[in-house]
Amino acid sequence: MRRQKTRHSNNERGFSLIEIMMATALTTIGLLAACQILLIAMGSATLARSQGTAVLSAMNKLEFLSESYSRDPENGNVLPGNHGPEETKVINPNDGSVLNRFQITWKVDAVADPRPGEILDARRVRVTVTPALAGGILNYQPPFNKILNVTTVFSPRMR
Repeated sequence: MRRQKTRHSNNERGFSLIEIMMATALTTIGLLAACQILLIAMGSATLARSQGTAVLSAMNKLEFLSESYSRDPENGNVLPGNHGPEETKVINPNDGSVLNRFQITWKVDAVADPRPGEILDARRVRVTVTPALAGGILNYQPPFNKILNVTTVFSPRMR
């Protein structure tokens, strides 16, 4: 028996160098896009954590000021004017590391009564929480953290 030689056509020789280079380039572009999406997701998670802890810090300050106002409306912390800054830290309970630092300031204003001849004994309190670095240096970077403002009104009726 005699073996016959098989001939390969151009289609059966494998991939050309250009095809391999194009496939590698497309794979690289796809992986770079996936990495960028992962970076954006990590940045969003960090921003969400920072905003969450900033809200907690602002609410804690408002609760402290509300309690101060309830005890004594003439307390220095709730008199009209600008107050602060105070630095606060959010500590990781697992290892004691600092997760976030914030600088908290608050402004107290008298609330004007829209009724003529009436005096409204109330105060508007605006708490501003700004991300900070060690030493009180402000750390405002728009894609990674934000300045938070929370406003409320204290009045004698709440006492």
